[in-house]
Amino acid sequence: MPKNSYIVGLDIGTKKVAAIIGEITEDYKVEVIGIGTAESKGLRKGVVVNLETTTAAIKKAQEEAELMAGVEIDSAFVGLSGAHIKSFNSRGVIAVSGKNREITREDIRRVIDQSKAVSIPPDRDVIHVIPQEFVVDEQDGIKAPLGMSGIKLEVNVHIVTSAITSVQNLKTCVERAEIEIEQIVLNQIATAASVLTHDEKELGVGLIDIGAGTTEVAIFERGSL
Repeated sequence: MPKNSYIVGLDIGTKKVAAIIGEITEDYKVEVIGIGTAESKGLRKGVVVNLETTTAAIKKAQEEAELMAGVEIDSAFVGLSGAHIKSFNSRGVIAVSGKNREITREDIRRVIDQSKAVSIPPDRDVIHVIPQEFVVDEQDGIKAPLGMSGIKLEVNVHIVTSAITSVQNLKTCVERAEIEIEQIVLNQIATAASVLTHDEKELGVGLIDIGAGTTEVAIFERGSL
């Protein structure tokens, strides 16, 4: 199977490690072709406390999924959870620099970067910067400002951070299982993509994920976390 024709997810929980392999079809849909699970004993409340047992569980789940799918895993998207996760809202503001005051991709990148210019403790790392809405010349509620005209561009974002050591220990376990990490993804975001509809997130909805070691809650409104 050609590289990048499938996508892999790893959910490393307190009681169970799950691996799932999806094949990307010609019409860009994902068809599940392999699932593997293993008992997890190396985590407590979503945080790695034993590297060796966690790595072994990842390998077991990986091998089961590979056997079912008939492919070998070399990379994966990895879910992240735990009490060390913290998040907050932030805001960025810039002057539009594009020709004829037309908002460009560079303007969007700059305003999001500006929203990240906040004080974050040295023991924490940013996992996600999620745009909630853009504001063009005081007109709010804009989701896609590219190509619009304006003088001032603002963005409201939700920033998700994690403890650096917790993420590094998780990465170490995955890498010891000889799996390259495509991206670390907050579990609530991954779960929401699976179970919530566009309308639910627009109207407002709460997502509760009750696990063996952690209970996670995420609130969506106007389409954003």
